[in-house]
Amino acid sequence: MLGFSLTKIVVLVAIVAAVWCGFKFVGRLEKRRKEDLVASRKPKPADLKDVGEMIKCLKCDAFVAANGAMNCVRSNCPY
Repeated sequence: MLGFSLTKIVVLVAIVAAVWCGFKFVGRLEKRRKEDLVASRKPKPADLKDVGEMIKCLKCDAFVAANGAMNCVRSNCPY
């Protein structure tokens, strides 16, 4: 016959608590890993300093840099 002693109940509670804490720990690690992955994909301000203004070409409808635009090898391109 099954005997429920105080020792068995305490051990069972300790096992359940250890498993629950383990799942919480793994969940926190996974969340931190995802946050680090998202943060590494975001552009840094130093990466954005070379961005310049763009203007639309009247002939070919392509966008070119406002200063320093180069010819796009089309015969009627004004740049």
